[in-house]
Parts: sequence; C-alpha cells; structure tokens
Amino acid sequence: MDEENNNLNMRTDAYNRLKYEILHGAYFPGQKISEKIVSQDLGIGRTPVREAIIRLERYSLVEVVPQSGTYVTRIDMKSAENAQFLRREIDPDILLEFDVKSTPEIFHRLEDNLDRQTEAAKNSDNNLFFDLDEEFHQLFYIGAGRQQIWDWLQTINMHLNRYRWLRLEVANLNWDTILEQHQNIYQAVKDKNVESIRFTSAAHLRLMLSEAPSLLEKFPDYFADNDNE
Repeated sequence: MDEENNNLNMRTDAYNRLKYEILHGAYFPGQKISEKIVSQDLGIGRTPVREAIIRLERYSLVEVVPQSGTYVTRIDMKSAENAQFLRREIDPDILLEFDVKSTPEIFHRLEDNLDRQTEAAKNSDNNLFFDLDEEFHQLFYIGAGRQQIWDWLQTINMHLNRYRWLRLEVANLNWDTILEQHQNIYQAVKDKNVESIRFTSAAHLRLMLSEAPSLLEKFPDYFADNDNE
C-alpha cells in the first residue's frame, strides 16, 4: 500500500509540476519537449513524466505529433474567451454569496493576499503575482463554500490562465490596473454593495482579454490559428 501511495504521489507531483511550468511559461507555446528533458529539468523519473504528459494532452496543454515529438500547445484564444465568459457568469454570484462575518479568517487571508500582491508588483515578480491573483479569486470560492466549482473551473481555465500569465510578461501592460481592480472587488464585497460587486467583477474579467491585440502582436507564434476552425 505504501508503494502504491508513493507511486500515486509521484504521478501527481509530476503532473502538477509540469502543468505549473507550462502555465508559467517555462515551457513556451510551440516548444518541443521530451520525457528525458522534462525528467532532467524537474528531477522526476521518466515514468511519472510520461503519465503526466498523457494527462496534460487530455487538457490540450501538450500535443503528441506522430513521428515528430511532443509539443507544448499554442494558446487557444477561443478556449480562453469561453472560459472568460463562464467566469463572468459565475464570479459575481460567488462574490455575493461570500459572507464576511461567517468567514473572518478568509477575509484576513484576502487582506494579506492584497498586501503581498502590492509587494510582488513592486518587485516585478511575475510568478508570485500570478499565483497571488489566482489565490485571491479562489479564496472567495472557498469562503462561499464553492471550492468544488473552483476545482471544476481549473480544467476549463487552462488557456485563459496561460494568456493571463503571458500578459504579465508585457512591460507596457500595467499591473496596477489589476491590483486596483482586486482592491475594488474586495471593498465592494466588504461593503456588501451588490451593484458595485457586479460592476467591478465584470470590469475585471473583461480586462483579461481586452489587451489581446498587444499580446498577439508581441507573441504571434504563441497563439493557435483558429481562423480555419
């Protein structure tokens, strides 16, 4: 049983670490990878890496091309747009369900998260800021008792999250806008201002894709061509 649990932990660790590296751009869209390269990079055995690649192929993060190799998929903007649409429908209701009084510990974590976001932005720490951004939204789902929905969304959000991380790589796109919107969402929830909650949430989610032309111009090879679909 111990050996079985250990093998399961290794497979899960390989999957989570490889997914993290792809979402954070360590392996860039279109890059050819191999079990050997990933195994060496992450210090993980080739068998769990092989299984991680098979699992990630199901979520369209990697593509195995016969007689060619395994490649990190390009960002699919249609998938990102669909995920954004779904979040626009769900997030406002999650925020409205969040009760500050019944979950004070979550509210304190949100305050701490915003402080850390400010520091990450000052230090231009892309990865930390991105992770804190994810945590910020997840905390509302946890506080609303909707963690399961958040977990479901993660299987849909893959390409949206890749796009969001890439956005942080573009120097002329202002992080302060994201931080200010997070603070506005936090304040709206704290004040239980229904109109403000819906407005700030919608504005924030629309920002995710409003700057797509800048990214497409700067990283044209990172995006899939959906014109022929």
